[in-house]
Amino acid sequence: MLIYLIEGDRSQSVSLGGVLSGAGYMVACYADGADALRAMRRTAPDLVVLDRKLPDIDGLEVLAWIRRHYADTPVVMLTSAALECDIVAALEAGADDYLMKPVKHAELVARINALVRRTRRQAARSDAQSFGAYTVNYQERRVLMHGQAVSLTPKEYEILEMLARNVGRLMPREAVLNQIWGQVHDLTHSRSLDTHIYRLRRKLHLGQQSGVSLRVVYSHGYRLECHEG
Repeated sequence: MLIYLIEGDRSQSVSLGGVLSGAGYMVACYADGADALRAMRRTAPDLVVLDRKLPDIDGLEVLAWIRRHYADTPVVMLTSAALECDIVAALEAGADDYLMKPVKHAELVARINALVRRTRRQAARSDAQSFGAYTVNYQERRVLMHGQAVSLTPKEYEILEMLARNVGRLMPREAVLNQIWGQVHDLTHSRSLDTHIYRLRRKLHLGQQSGVSLRVVYSHGYRLECHEG
């Protein structure tokens, strides 16, 4: 789980980042909204902890951007305001939860754990997902492009499903190999993965025209990227 902690107060950022890391989460800290948005354009987080008062952008503007691009990403908003109208504004703008400052560490971890459990249950119930020109039906293990079925081999489908369930996130090459071929894999499997990635690109015509690209990040992994219309 990758959490983006967007907090303008350095001491708070260090403190909360340490708490979340200690709870087993990967944490990327950003001191302002602009840096956080640049990072989110590259890699989507699994969850965001967002301060309402940032030094450069109103936290609600950052929240609005997240909701436009990553509608299902959970967001916990931190606020110093005790007024009910400020809390209501955050929730109506799309925050999944909020916490008053100073943040109680145990409560923050408990709230995030609850959001993660809820998100995972929702994902497990999801039968299909659409992005760009594509729809992946997880129940039927079927892929549609512009409404037409695409013939994929079992391994091609499994790789695509892994990437589709993590659109916008960089999937490490080793993680793909482990999930598709198991913990024990060799150079043959590594070359086979390269071949499967090449075939997926061709069969699905991945690129600007389809609205989705399959990006290879050299020596790191793969990421499905949706282009903004």
